[in-house]
Amino acid sequence: MFVIRSGISLSIAGAAAALLASAPAAAKHGDRWVDAGPIWNQFDADRKCPNVARDVGGKWTGEWKTTHPGRSSVCEIAGGRGGGGGGGVKDRWAEAGPIWNDFDANRKCPDVARKAGGKWTGQWKTTQPGRMSVCEVKR
Repeated sequence: MFVIRSGISLSIAGAAAALLASAPAAAKHGDRWVDAGPIWNQFDADRKCPNVARDVGGKWTGEWKTTHPGRSSVCEIAGGRGGGGGGGVKDRWAEAGPIWNDFDANRKCPDVARKAGGKWTGQWKTTQPGRMSVCEVKR
């Protein structure tokens, strides 16, 4: 137990529980991140992410994050199918972790595209050097 100067005491376990309660929940098994192009703020996410979810037949979890400032963001989608459903063929970018070169892309991107319910177009790009790259997927 530790005491705060004002005389309020908190247990370490209680403080940790309070911090954990405010942290966002981890992604559940089966949820995935789907590229949405740039998202500028929560209002923009509320407009774009439900459409992204509809494109893959899933449901937006309410979570989103920017993968490359000003250029690319992703929405967390629960369930659904990999394919584009309904509105014709769409190309999307799927996150693949770091890709170091074309050889590495040829090894990783076909599997990333398959998991996203499409086929790799042969295009990839780095969105966060050393941390994240994306593969273009045709649906």
